[in-house]
Amino acid sequence: RLAPSAIALRFPTPMLGHAASAPAAATRDDSSRIDAAIDQAIVEKRIVGAVVLVSRDGQLVYQRAAGLADRESKRPMQIDTVFRLSSVSKPIVSAAALALVDQGKLSLDDPVTKWLPDFRPEPATGATPAVTVRQLLTHTSGLGYKFAEKPGSAYYQAAISDGFDDLRISLDENVRRLAGVPLFNRPGEGWRYSLSIDVLGAVVEKASG
Repeated sequence: RLAPSAIALRFPTPMLGHAASAPAAATRDDSSRIDAAIDQAIVEKRIVGAVVLVSRDGQLVYQRAAGLADRESKRPMQIDTVFRLSSVSKPIVSAAALALVDQGKLSLDDPVTKWLPDFRPEPATGATPAVTVRQLLTHTSGLGYKFAEKPGSAYYQAAISDGFDDLRISLDENVRRLAGVPLFNRPGEGWRYSLSIDVLGAVVEKASG
């Protein structure tokens, strides 16, 4: 299933073909161009549906819900359709962590165990140094994702949630389960798209109080 898109565009005054002194409004030509871009993306199946809002000078000048919110059930998109954030949460959590670094409350080279004492996963090859905040931020921690593994693998056996399942467990519980499965590599020795940012979220929670 292709995920729908939620798009919010905020243009400075000169955009959308208006002079700097023009009142906040979208011309018919502006709207037609935006409509055409949305329609083309849907026809080319780059998206299933979208909600597009355009704000100019703090005022809403264009809004449209197009396509489907759910392809299988043919449910049409609505302006107030709720979207899954999914991986958009990664830059949000990362920005929060870096803000704590700027404030001196967190260091990139802090071991995760400073904040999560029981988070001590080991690679299949044996003992390893503690995972650091930097390695979580750069996906070099040695962690992985359940959806990228075959059913029956360690992540499945530990019932770890990757956000694409119906598991209803807390972040603390998910991190506890992650700590009990082998790392794919020693921290810092390989890159793998992973649940690193979920663990970083737990670190942010503790470091920020």
